[in-house]
Amino acid sequence: MVTGAPAKLLDRREQLTPMLSQYVELAETYDDAILLFRVGDFYKAFCAAADEVARICELTRIEREDSTGTYTACGIPVESAASYLDRLLAAGHRLAVADQVEDPAETTGLVDRAVTRIVTPGTVLDDDLLESAGANYLGCVARLSGDTPAGNDTDAPGDGTLGFAHVDVSTGECAVTSGSRAAIRAELARIDPAELVVGPAVGEETLTALDPDATVTRHEPDAFEPDTAADRLARYAAADRFAPSERVAAGGLLAYAEYTQGDDGALSYVARVRQYDPRRSLQLDATALRGLELFEAHTPSGRTLLETSDETPPALGRRRPATGPRRPLVTPDQVRGATRASGATAEWGLGRR
Repeated sequence: MVTGAPAKLLDRREQLTPMLSQYVELAETYDDAILLFRVGDFYKAFCAAADEVARICELTRIEREDSTGTYTACGIPVESAASYLDRLLAAGHRLAVADQVEDPAETTGLVDRAVTRIVTPGTVLDDDLLESAGANYLGCVARLSGDTPAGNDTDAPGDGTLGFAHVDVSTGECAVTSGSRAAIRAELARIDPAELVVGPAVGEETLTALDPDATVTRHEPDAFEPDTAADRLARYAAADRFAPSERVAAGGLLAYAEYTQGDDGALSYVARVRQYDPRRSLQLDATALRGLELFEAHTPSGRTLLETSDETPPALGRRRPATGPRRPLVTPDQVRGATRASGATAEWGLGRR
């Protein structure tokens, strides 16, 4: 396995050097991710993790030898780490980045290290790792324990057995809905999350039916307990206005996002959690999205509709317009309201010049 503490190091745990012992302890704690361990000017990986990092990042492996044996190692330069982390994320890996939390110049002996961030495909915050345009969603599908799978029986939010929540950690947009398996599968195709957290009550049969094109993550089952999930959601919104399956999905999603940011409490970038009904916008399936080239061009040199129409300079602003084309407005009142808001914004901007 490329995650967790290497068996070769565990077998010789009592004889390991202090630095390798530190590595093993952190790898055991963050056993669902590849541990990148800061040593000098490099992030190091060892044993099977080193083999995987070297293969994906096209880096040279070395043999590290000490009194307890020889271990494969691989290093990512800290100064240019972003491009290598991007490759690992694209391959679907979760990464635990362990930095030196003491100044080596002021420390005698082993420098203390700690995992300062967990980077996953759906929780990227670094601008160097985000696409310049387009949202980067973390999604979550969950249901209450004991609910039976729903087919095409109902698509009404609040009545289905599956809850689906998603958040773009780069913009703070967070929304939740619920419905049948068919409805949630359509939402997954439309939102296109980079990573999908799956609740413990969602079985493999349902997951196969949903057919997500994303890195699938199983998080701690306790986060999806109804009371625990509702308490988590209550940090961001009035939990009682959501359907039970929506509370479980949103609570599990936020718990995982908080975990990747160090479990330091509520996420500062999520100001609200919005409940929505997919039927209130134009339904664009995966085939329509590809055919219209909204977010993905047909050829490597082609341009998407979003790239052609978006002239927003800031990176954050370039990611925000990507949400609109996923849910085109359909009622006259919605369209008129959006047009008035756009006109007012343009006039305000011109007035400031």
